[in-house]
Amino acid sequence: MKPYLELSDIFHEKSMDERMIDLASRLKAYRKKKKLTQLQLADRSGVSYGSIKRFERTGKISLESLWMLTLALECDDQLDQLFTDPMLTADDLRG
Repeated sequence: MKPYLELSDIFHEKSMDERMIDLASRLKAYRKKKKLTQLQLADRSGVSYGSIKRFERTGKISLESLWMLTLALECDDQLDQLFTDPMLTADDLRG
């Protein structure tokens, strides 16, 4: 047990690792919905089997590989929605 309390302990905020694993779980659900094995997804996407296996276990993957997986799973449109264009004001442009 750790001798201190973190904000995430109080507010139940997810750590970065937890968020990465959540993302991997959601992409894994897309893979399963398409009835693909990790090996089949590797063949279809060009991402190595080892990278897919590690991603689904740890949530760690390069952005390029993530993009290739979403293309293969036909859910790449969701990455396009990840960041919306911020509305810039005149003050923003001066800074």
